[in-house]
Amino acid sequence: MTGNSDSQQGAGSAKPIRERINTSRRTLLKSVGATVGVATIGGTTVTAATQQSDQNNIIMYVGDGQGTSHISIGRYLKAYQEDPDAFPQNTRSAEYNFDRHDNVGLTTVHPHDPDEVITDSAAAATTFSAGVKSYNGGVGGVEDNGEFREVTTILEAVREQGYATGLVTTARMTHATPAAFASHVPDRDQEDEIARQYVDDQNVDVLFGGGRRHFLPGSRDDGRDITQEFQDQGYNYVTTESELDSVNEAPTLGLFAPDSHMSYVLDRMGDESEEPSLPKMTEKAIDILEAESGDNGFFLMVEAARIDHASHANDFAVAHEQTEADDAVGVILDRAAETANDTLVISTADHECGGLSLGTEGPYDVNYDVLDNVTASGEAMNEAISGVEEEFGDEGADEIADLIEEFGGFEPTETEVDAALGYGVGMKDVINERARIGWTTVGHTGEEVPTFASGPNAEQVNSMHDHIDLANIMFETAGIDNPNR
Repeated sequence: MTGNSDSQQGAGSAKPIRERINTSRRTLLKSVGATVGVATIGGTTVTAATQQSDQNNIIMYVGDGQGTSHISIGRYLKAYQEDPDAFPQNTRSAEYNFDRHDNVGLTTVHPHDPDEVITDSAAAATTFSAGVKSYNGGVGGVEDNGEFREVTTILEAVREQGYATGLVTTARMTHATPAAFASHVPDRDQEDEIARQYVDDQNVDVLFGGGRRHFLPGSRDDGRDITQEFQDQGYNYVTTESELDSVNEAPTLGLFAPDSHMSYVLDRMGDESEEPSLPKMTEKAIDILEAESGDNGFFLMVEAARIDHASHANDFAVAHEQTEADDAVGVILDRAAETANDTLVISTADHECGGLSLGTEGPYDVNYDVLDNVTASGEAMNEAISGVEEEFGDEGADEIADLIEEFGGFEPTETEVDAALGYGVGMKDVINERARIGWTTVGHTGEEVPTFASGPNAEQVNSMHDHIDLANIMFETAGIDNPNR
């Protein structure tokens, strides 16, 4: 099977195998009074090694598109922000939350495809949610003799053992990574269907992300109001940060962007839309799930999705997406230390994106002061510059210089103003060049990604391993035999 890499709009193009085979609601059969529990999910038997009253919690952080250089750019920017005068010698002592994990290793990320070695988010998330390799574009299932066959995800398996469950993302809620934990479609572009499955087939306690359009009747081909159907099932429904603050119990659906993904960190600062940050959504999700789970434990997946989108766009905003992601990891580790049950934390990525390079064009330097001073993404700067061009044409150089100084934090040269005026990439190239960060592609790359872990079974990541192994570690930690093996 083939498919393109994720784009900023998230449109995969994997060839659909056929219409989804089984859209009926899953049924559960449990043995009563036995020491070994057996559940049937979508025709697959799930066996619990023990029926425990105190289960381990599991939290998986996914940095979409996050490679080794992405981890580095966040570390160095945080060190610079902590003490510019001591930088870069303070980098070793500056707190970076990824470094707080007890274990670290490298993860291979290829899909199940004889012709492709670079994965997309759908195949990768299916692999680390279910422990099976899938094709690019496949969500929660695999190709089996030319047909789409569903697989059981870790979220579905632990939910049937009494866990509370949650998904948090800065992408559309129906985007590939969250979808691969709680839906099953042969093509990731079937986002209306993913939203339908969330409400009809699943019982996820917390869903936080963007992309309301796939939940609303005016945007859906079937005219269904999925948000209302969630509320009819007893869900709290929130769309702003202030509304999120007022919610303290499950189940809760939070959709914080009207059309597509949530805003970049830089463009959210002072934003009147009241989009919550990833750390705030993460903290609230843990609060709700811990209260809901009691002694049964909870599962949570948290995705820093816009690392990938900024990397596809070769946008310097990736540095600030990475620092917010690190803040979210800090929340996860802090709360994992406080929970009553032992908590496995796995922090990983689905793939690297952009071929990010720290240092370009010869000088041995990266100018983190440039990155620290910007107050808008390259995407937002280009939109503002386009507005000036529409109003003033080629006579808008002074106005564009003022915009660059306002959002970029520096007085531009004539060459930089001309570059912003004359090219579609505009400010992305200007800031990238000033900061001395580079890119090799607007797509994904095939390199291994770093994986960090703490808690029960975390030592198993201390090696070269594969996405499949991450799923198996989570199943083992939950005391469940992986039914997809």
